[in-house]
Amino acid sequence: MVKSNLIKALIVAGIAFCCSGAAKSAAPSQATASDWTLIGGGPLEQHFSSLAQVNDSNVGTLGLAWFTDLESADGPTGVPMVAGGVIYESGPLGKVWAHDARTGRLLWTYDAKIQFPTGLVASWGARLSRGLALWDDTVLKATGDCRLIALDRLSGKRRWEVQPCDPAAYKTITGAPRVGGGKVFIGNSNADSGVGRGYVDAYDIRSGKHLWRFYTVPGDPSKGFENAAMERASKTWGKEYWKVAGGGSPWEGITYDAVTNLVYIGTDGPAPFNPAMRGEGRGDELFTNAIVAVNADTGNYVWHYSTTPEDGWNYAATMPVVLADLTIAGTRRHVVMSAPKNGFFYVLDAATGQLVNEPRPIIPINWASGIDMKSGRPIVRDEARYWLKGKEGSIVSPSPMGAHNWMPMSYSPDTGLVYIPATDYPAKVAVDPVNSVGNVEIDFYYPLTHTLPFTGRLVAWDPVAQIARWTQDVGLPYEGGTLATAGNLVFQGTTDGHFNAYRADTGERVYSFYAGSGILGAPSTVEIDGRQIILVAAGSGTTSAVGFAQKFSGTAPGPARLLAFAIDGRIRLPPLPPGRDPIPLPPAAEPDAALAKEGKAIWDANGCELCHGFKAVGGLGSVPDLRRIPAPHYDVFSQIIRGGLFKATGMPIFADSIREDDLAALKAYLIGEAWKGYRADQAAKP
Repeated sequence: MVKSNLIKALIVAGIAFCCSGAAKSAAPSQATASDWTLIGGGPLEQHFSSLAQVNDSNVGTLGLAWFTDLESADGPTGVPMVAGGVIYESGPLGKVWAHDARTGRLLWTYDAKIQFPTGLVASWGARLSRGLALWDDTVLKATGDCRLIALDRLSGKRRWEVQPCDPAAYKTITGAPRVGGGKVFIGNSNADSGVGRGYVDAYDIRSGKHLWRFYTVPGDPSKGFENAAMERASKTWGKEYWKVAGGGSPWEGITYDAVTNLVYIGTDGPAPFNPAMRGEGRGDELFTNAIVAVNADTGNYVWHYSTTPEDGWNYAATMPVVLADLTIAGTRRHVVMSAPKNGFFYVLDAATGQLVNEPRPIIPINWASGIDMKSGRPIVRDEARYWLKGKEGSIVSPSPMGAHNWMPMSYSPDTGLVYIPATDYPAKVAVDPVNSVGNVEIDFYYPLTHTLPFTGRLVAWDPVAQIARWTQDVGLPYEGGTLATAGNLVFQGTTDGHFNAYRADTGERVYSFYAGSGILGAPSTVEIDGRQIILVAAGSGTTSAVGFAQKFSGTAPGPARLLAFAIDGRIRLPPLPPGRDPIPLPPAAEPDAALAKEGKAIWDANGCELCHGFKAVGGLGSVPDLRRIPAPHYDVFSQIIRGGLFKATGMPIFADSIREDDLAALKAYLIGEAWKGYRADQAAKP
C-alpha cells in the first residue's frame, strides 16, 4: 500500500454475503443506577438511563452540584464512566483522571507520556481521545501514539500495555476501546491518508494477550489473503489497488453484542477521495463504508452491509452502532441501528445484516435519491459525481463532515426515538489538479457565502417509521453527543458552551446552562446516595476534528472541566477568561497572491489542517493559531518546519516533504490568512 500524497482530515467510516449461527457469550454486567460502566450505559449502547429523579417537571431546578478543572489544554470528549462511586474520564495526550463522584475530588491521575516527535497522524491523534472502557476492576485507555493500556481501577497503576498499530506508519488511535466477553476491541485511524489497511484487534482483558485481528480491506494479493472474506473483497477493488489506494479505518464505531456474540464494526471510506484515482475496474471496495459483523471469539467474518459503495465524498460509517429490539411490520427484531455520514438512517437485522425497513435521510441530502430495497444500494444522482465534472465540481449534501459524525446518538425505549446530533450543511467538492488529496478540493465555507444551511440539529428519529418526529436547531454544525433518560429528557452539550435539556417526546427545550467550555462528548448519569447526578466533560477543542464549530464561534474559551449537575445544585462557575484577542497586525506585507496559492498547495499536501484547522483558523487548545505567528518565529521558520525546533510539543518534522525552497510560499500563505483574519476582526469592531 503506498502513501497518498496528501493527508488532509475531513473530520476534520451490498447486503450480507452470508450469515452464521452464533453462540451467546457473557456480557459485562448491566449498568446499575449507581454505575455507568459501558460507554453507552449498558450492553445495547443506547446512551439511555432509567433514572427519572431529574425529569421534565423539575429540570428547571437543575444546577451545578460541583465541578473540577482538568489539567489539559485540550478539551476531553469521552463519556464520563462511573464505577463504585468513582468517575473515570479520558483526556488528550494520554491522560486519565479518577474523581470522587460525590465531591469531584481528584483521586488519581495517569499519564501515558506521549513521546514526541511522532508521525504527523499520531501527533494529531494524540490530542483527541473519545473515551475509556471499564471492565470489573480494570480501566482501558487507548493513546494517540498507538498504545492500549490496562490500568488498575482503584490505584491507576498500569497492568499491561500493547501496541496495536505503528504511529510511524500513518496510524493513530482516537476512539474508545470497547469490551465484551472478557475481551477488549480496538480499531485505529489513518486520518484519511490512504496509507495502509484498516483493522480491529481483540485482546484478552486480563492478560493483554492478542486474540485476533480482522482486516477491513484486502492487501497485496501476492502476499496471500488472511481469509476468504479478504480474497472476495479484493475482487471489488480496482487494478493494482494495493499500490494506489487504502482506507477502511475502524476509528470509532465498534459494538459488542452478547445476544448474537458478534462484534459490529463501522468502517471509514477509501482514499484517495476521488474514485477515479483508485484504479480501473473498481467496484464496491469492500469493506469500506460498511457495518461489518465478525464473530467475537474468532474474528471471522459473518456479514456486512455497505452504506456508500464507490464513495467519493468521505461518507464514513464509523459512527456509533446502537442495538435495540424493535417491532417492525408486526415482528419483533433484534436490530443494529446506524446513522453514518451519508445522511441515511439504517436499521439492520443484527444476525444477518439485512435491511428491515427502508432507510431514509435524517437531513435534506442531494447525493442520492434513496436506497434500492432490492439491492440495498444507494441510488446516486449523477450531479453529485464531481469527479466527472472537473473543476466545476458539485455542491453535495451532506458535506464530507457528514450528516452525523462520531458524537454518540441515544435511543429511548420509552419514546421509541433515536436522538441524533445531526449536521445540516452542504459543501462544494471539485477535482483540483493542484491539490494532492486525490486531486480533490473541498470548500467547507461554501454555505456561508451562498446563503445555504449551516446548522447543527438535534433530530428525534423514529427508526420504525423512518421519519423525524421533531427537530431542533441547536447552533453551529458539529454539536455534542446525547443522553436520553426515563425522565422524558434528552441532554446535549454544544460547542459554544451550553448544556441543554429537551423534552424527549416533543423537543421543547426546558433547560440551559452556560458552561463556557465547548461540549462534544455525550453525558452520562448515575444515582449517588439517592441523588441523581448528570455528568459531562467540557473543554475547547484543538484539532480540526474536535474544534470545528468552535473555530467559527470562538465563544467557549473556558478550561477543560468535568461538570456534575443535580436538582437544587447551587455551585457557580468562576468568571471566564478574557475572550480571544483580535488577530494582530501581520508581521509582513500582504503577500503575492500567486505565491500564497503555491503555499496553500504545500499546506494541503502536508496535512497541516489536521491540527491547525481549516484555513489555519485554529488556536483553541494546545495547537497555536498560525494567523498569530510573531515575527521572531518567521525568523526561525526553517528550524520549526524542517529542523524539529518544537518537536517536544508535538510539532512533526517535515524535512522529508517540505523543501527549503518551499518555505517562502508557505510563509506567504500563512501571512495571507493572517491578513484575512486581521481585516475581519477590524471590520467587526464596534
